[in-house]
Amino acid sequence: MKRRIVAVFMLLPAVLIGSVVLTVSIGAVSIDAGVVYKILKVQLFGTAPAGGSEWTTPQFHIVWHVRVPRVLLGMFTGAGLAICGAAMQALTLNPIADPFILGVSSGGSAGAALALLTPIMLFSGSGQVTVMAFIGASLASLLVYAMSRLGDSTRIQPVALLLSGTAVNALMSAVTNILIFLAKSPESIATVYYWQMGSIASAQWKTLPLPAFAVTGSILFFTLNGSRFNVLMMGDEDAVALGLNVQEFRTHMMLISAFVVGSLVSVTGIIGFVGLMVPHLVRMALGITDNRVVIPACALSGALYLIWADAGARGFFGAAEIPLGIVTAFVGAPFFVFLLLRQRMTGRGGVT
Repeated sequence: MKRRIVAVFMLLPAVLIGSVVLTVSIGAVSIDAGVVYKILKVQLFGTAPAGGSEWTTPQFHIVWHVRVPRVLLGMFTGAGLAICGAAMQALTLNPIADPFILGVSSGGSAGAALALLTPIMLFSGSGQVTVMAFIGASLASLLVYAMSRLGDSTRIQPVALLLSGTAVNALMSAVTNILIFLAKSPESIATVYYWQMGSIASAQWKTLPLPAFAVTGSILFFTLNGSRFNVLMMGDEDAVALGLNVQEFRTHMMLISAFVVGSLVSVTGIIGFVGLMVPHLVRMALGITDNRVVIPACALSGALYLIWADAGARGFFGAAEIPLGIVTAFVGAPFFVFLLLRQRMTGRGGVT
């Protein structure tokens, strides 16, 4: 088991680095991976090519100013959604918990749409969208959590959680749609419509700091609290007996997840099912549920999955590019059905 874990953590970073070079080379304008590698080497390490420049100015602009920020945002988005999915599954003891399914992403979307379509004087600039996305995601999280405990305050029922998430998802989507209906700017409406489908095409160097900070910090924080997640997965009563303040821990972790999701949604829009799929695939690959290992593995795997999904979105259809959220939905929806069928056949409701 230890050998498998060591092998995974040696393999994943190497595959991720190689995938960054390969995915940067994919697009409507194909650029040789060797050229991409040399540009990255010069920009990161200042190593000038021996025989002068080996690439054209347009190639450099496409690689460094367009695709590298996009791939990096894809990495942070995939990692952030994956670890939030793993955290939510541990916090709720529900294998189908996910920021998208539980309405957290829709809450962030509603908050961001409010900032984009209506004037709000409390904040200004791009920070307005991020703050409102966080507020929307936090509100959705608290609503789902409260609704799932109605009638039974001692535990969260998986079915109640799913129904609560569905209801909150519908409510937040309705809020977004009414804002679009009332909006007067065709440009803003078009922006929100496209943004709801999820995409990292608008990535720029200036949009990376907040997602990078939120995701990197949450990876470290969730990993350091991995043992507490493990205790919580034993059940609330056992967790309390072992000295864990369940309500406080669950609330804090849900708020951190909401902050991460909100910071990502404010830039990328809604990208679903990453937080559902990746944690399950990681647990199956590692053969363990220890969150001290699962969470960092989810971060690496989520980053790897999403940059290749985005490469497919922009490279498999020639000059046409489809929104990333559509690709993840096509892959994730069948996996969601598989989990429901597997849960029904095995009769297990916990995280596996």
